[in-house]
Formats: sequence, C-alpha cells, structure tokens
Amino acid sequence: MGDLVMQAIPTGNEELDMRLGGGIPIPSLIMIEGDHGSGKSVLAQQIVYGALKSGLRVFYVTTEATVKEFILQSKRVSLDLSQPFIKGMLKIYPIHLEGARWTRETASKMLPILGKFAMATLNEWDLFVVDSFSVLAVFASVEGVMDVLTRFKQITSSNRVIILTIHPNSMGEDVMIRARAVCDGYIRLRATDFGGRIVKVMEVIKLRGATGPVDSTIVFDVDPAFGIKILPISFART
Repeated sequence: MGDLVMQAIPTGNEELDMRLGGGIPIPSLIMIEGDHGSGKSVLAQQIVYGALKSGLRVFYVTTEATVKEFILQSKRVSLDLSQPFIKGMLKIYPIHLEGARWTRETASKMLPILGKFAMATLNEWDLFVVDSFSVLAVFASVEGVMDVLTRFKQITSSNRVIILTIHPNSMGEDVMIRARAVCDGYIRLRATDFGGRIVKVMEVIKLRGATGPVDSTIVFDVDPAFGIKILPISFART
C-alpha cells in the first residue's frame, strides 16, 4: 500500500466502520454474498469510496455495468467516484459483452485471466474489487474457481485487499463452502420487510483481522443523500 501503514480500509461511513470493528482489515480476501437488490454493489462502492478518500488506489472489475453506468450509479447514492476516476486513482474495467451470453468456454478462460491480471498489476492497486465474481465463476469448474481464489489469497498477503461480490446459489454448494472457507471475510446480505419498509440486513459471518469488536448483524438502508445509512437494531425489531 505504498508508504501508507493502515490496519483497515475505512468505508467513509463512521457508523459502519464502528460496526465493522474499524473497517475492512488489511490484508484480506472478502466475499460479499447476496441476491439482486440486497445492496452488494452499494456496499462495495461504499468501501471503494472510503479507500479512495484514504489515498488508496482501486481497481474495480465490473461484469454488470459500463464505466459510465458505474459512475452514474455512484452519484445516485452520493458516493461520487468521478474525480478519483479522472485522476487515475480509480480504474474501472467492465467485462460486459453487449448481447452476448456467458458460456462455459468463456468463463473458463476469463477466470484465470482475471487472476493473472490481478497479479500482473499488483503494484498499481491497493484494493481490487470484482463485481460480480459469480458471473465469471458460474460456468467454471470447481478447480478453476479454487485456483483463482487461491491466487487471490496469495496476492492479499502482499498487504492488499480483494473484495468479491457473489450471488447465492450461483455455484454448487461444495464450491461455495470451499470458497467461503478460503476467504478472510464473509458478509451475507439480504433485503427484508420490516413494518412495511424494505431494509437491508448485513450478516457479518466472519471478518478475520478486524481491529475491534464486530457487530454480527447490521441493518441499513440505501439513502440517496447519504449512501449507506445504518438503522438502529430496535427499529428492525419493531
């Protein structure tokens, strides 16, 4: 991480950092799992926002948006990433084939390329995000997925952080169990109806290396004016 000495990446949201025991531990390989609409991309962008504010360099690989769409998404939730992108602190790599469908052959080629790319550019980034990893892994072999995760794990030992977002049930349960075990952090997201209002629930299953106590359950909403807004647990139980 250059000359920076940090134990955790702050998210730029003080209350979220407090609930996560200080932020995202350095080094670590983190899996964020959740269905569509559960807040995976917003949480990833919140972490990216905090990393950039701390002077860290970010590579963001997206299978779900173009560069323009990604920047617009960040602006909609007040996590404007356009300036860091212009300055080169944030580099966005869309893997988006318009009108094309992922095939077993494509996936089997893309996964190792992604691993090699992360390794080859190691000195150019501090935080590497893949959103969504499951799009690349869904048709890949068990060995292919585990090879890439093992490579990612080795890369993070160089004081780096890699975050993967993933859809549940996108791969076989055997692969999912092994993938979760390899990761230092495993965060599960879901959308739930509380009192007629849809909120998001973050379950921190594990966060190895956290610098302080971690809340196992964090309830939040996505506020266009604030980004992630933590809600009191008492609200969630009403």
